[in-house]
Amino acid sequence: YRQCAIHSGIKVRTVKKKLEHKWEPKSEESTSCINENTKMIVLNYPNNPTGKVLPKKLLDEIVEIAKKHDLFILSDEIYSNYSNDEWKSILSYNYQKSIITQSFSKSHSMTGYRIGYVVSSQDVINKLTRLQALCLTNVSEPIQYTAMKSLNDDVDDNVKTIDERLTRLQEICKEMDLEFVNPDGAMYIFARTKNPINTSELCERLLEEGLAIAPGIGFGDYNEFFRISACQDIKTLNEGMDILKTKIKD
Repeated sequence: YRQCAIHSGIKVRTVKKKLEHKWEPKSEESTSCINENTKMIVLNYPNNPTGKVLPKKLLDEIVEIAKKHDLFILSDEIYSNYSNDEWKSILSYNYQKSIITQSFSKSHSMTGYRIGYVVSSQDVINKLTRLQALCLTNVSEPIQYTAMKSLNDDVDDNVKTIDERLTRLQEICKEMDLEFVNPDGAMYIFARTKNPINTSELCERLLEEGLAIAPGIGFGDYNEFFRISACQDIKTLNEGMDILKTKIKD
């Protein structure tokens, strides 16, 4: 979202979160970023890459800030199926200036279909429809019908599978003495070593071993962190973490 906004000539103010604060922003930090030109607050929870879910009280405060300043809230809720009980959708506030994005890539493992959807007011949807027609033309009709049919599917097995994999990843990360916060949702662990290393270089070396993890620099000023995904079976995850363990020691 940040890069899309900047490319469109929009000024972006970012609230940087820290591991030491369990990746939680403070509501006053959001307020300090607002001026007379501010139009929107962008949220991404469950968060990619940390898996963080905002406490309900903090989310309540952010919504009140948006209402007070008459701001849109763009809420990326793509990982909501993989969240814990603490997660709360922006939709539940019935705030008219809300925009919620969802994707079948995560909830239904339909990554290759490249399809998602937006929930918002009719006015916003009309504007997005015109923009989407100019930028993307359309998603093919068979894929649209497939996605609509999948809305009736039970994705509990997907959720259970990811949860089991994340549990295993957390066990290994603790054995490796990595620093991280247990994710509340999503399908990732965002970790760092106790002695900071350049994770961009680490990720390059890991590719030579057939292992792909994401360097933290891809998510902002987090070069000492790396993101591990739980998108492979447990046997493959175990093998991959063995490679990671060896390369970190090197």
